[in-house]
Amino acid sequence: MYPYINLEKTGKQIQKYMNQGGYCVQDIQTYLGLSCKQSVYKWLKGKSLPNLEHLCALSYLFHCTLDDLVVTQMNYYVIKETICQYSLGDC
Repeated sequence: MYPYINLEKTGKQIQKYMNQGGYCVQDIQTYLGLSCKQSVYKWLKGKSLPNLEHLCALSYLFHCTLDDLVVTQMNYYVIKETICQYSLGDC
């Protein structure tokens, strides 16, 4: 049992910080030295994540922590199944 990164919500967080800072996709592309804008669009749509280096750079640009930028969640179905197995046998 461990948290996972919610791609869609993380993309929305990146978009939120971009809006707050007045940054557009091209600004992020230039700042990170990306060859195309598609990577940024994929992040914003929750299709992929920036690599760790880019996440660190974005958190610096947005004046926030990585925890502020990356949205994690626990898989509650796994938690429920685990609790049932250990405390009640079968649920």
